[in-house]
Amino acid sequence: MSVGRIVVGLFAALTMVVTGATAAHAGSPPVNTDEFVEGDDFLFDCGDFDLRDQFTLRSSGKVFFDAAGNPVRIVQQVTGSDTFYNSVTGESVTGTINSGETVNFVDGTATQNGSVGRITVPGMGVVFFDVGKYIIDFDEGLVFLAGSHHAFFEEDYAPLCALLA
Repeated sequence: MSVGRIVVGLFAALTMVVTGATAAHAGSPPVNTDEFVEGDDFLFDCGDFDLRDQFTLRSSGKVFFDAAGNPVRIVQQVTGSDTFYNSVTGESVTGTINSGETVNFVDGTATQNGSVGRITVPGMGVVFFDVGKYIIDFDEGLVFLAGSHHAFFEEDYAPLCALLA
């Protein structure tokens, strides 16, 4: 996942807290959330073109509060799509996003797990697959990474550059 998309996702989660917290009272039940975010991020310099990621994210879940009415946790499902494209020709491939996310304000972490991104091309099979779990600490950044995250976290974009050249 691009760093920009991570920040956008966390920003959406924090926006939900501000929105939900204004209506929250001590002892109230969790507040349902539903946010939609779009973006277009630079990912990688492929030499003759920039690899870009145009994405849409929809997150829906619940904001949980402590006895004083302060938000302590958001648990949500994140779905959407990624379109990776050649900035010069516009050639593109599109895939899906389907993962769970927990933002823990007590620990100061965000945990995401599931299929962060998957692109399948007819006749070629899977050309991009980012799946597993990662934890981002609000102060320290990425603190845990498990699964297959070759592209976003290890910046292995060569296969996508070759495909879209």
